[in-house]
Amino acid sequence: MTEGFFWIGNHPGLDFLNTEAVDHHGAPVELLGSWHDVVAWAEAAGAVATAPHDAHSAPTDSQARSALDWVRRLRAGARQTLDPEANDPVAATDTLAETVADVPVRLVYRPRAQPGTPPVATDDPIDKLRLALALAVLDATQLDRSRVRRCESEQCVLLFYDTSKNRSRRWCDMAACGNRAKAAAHYQRLRQSRRSRQRTS
Repeated sequence: MTEGFFWIGNHPGLDFLNTEAVDHHGAPVELLGSWHDVVAWAEAAGAVATAPHDAHSAPTDSQARSALDWVRRLRAGARQTLDPEANDPVAATDTLAETVADVPVRLVYRPRAQPGTPPVATDDPIDKLRLALALAVLDATQLDRSRVRRCESEQCVLLFYDTSKNRSRRWCDMAACGNRAKAAAHYQRLRQSRRSRQRTS
């Protein structure tokens, strides 16, 4: 985890969804508690250039609350669309479509743009960030869904794109959930072995 965020998704759209996590007890953990957090995530992810932080560029409290609400709706719709364990991905598709449609954009021609650069733009600072997040999410929906996984730990909800050749990745992070799962399995085997010895003694 860097800058307080998780970077294990192998795709910025999935890393964005992982800003809503859980702690070791399964309690929700909100990593985007404010609009400032959204800006910090987007900058750390490279989704936007480092934003200016002067008084003229800062949104009003009302604008920040509205934008934060939109970001969370985008995240919720995208998670329900991409999470293999989602309850209603079909309904979530409509929610996601409505949410991204809220971003006002215009088509632009960039003669020296890098291949794959979306030919759309917006002028408002908040809408620029919303556009970057929407594009990251929409790009994630184009991934091979059979490789979009949810960590197998029962105490984790993080998503990742499995890039292993044999599609064998099971954990969000081997050093965290993977090791905990192995330790738990080892402990369970020891307990079963002790019980077996006690029965036969």
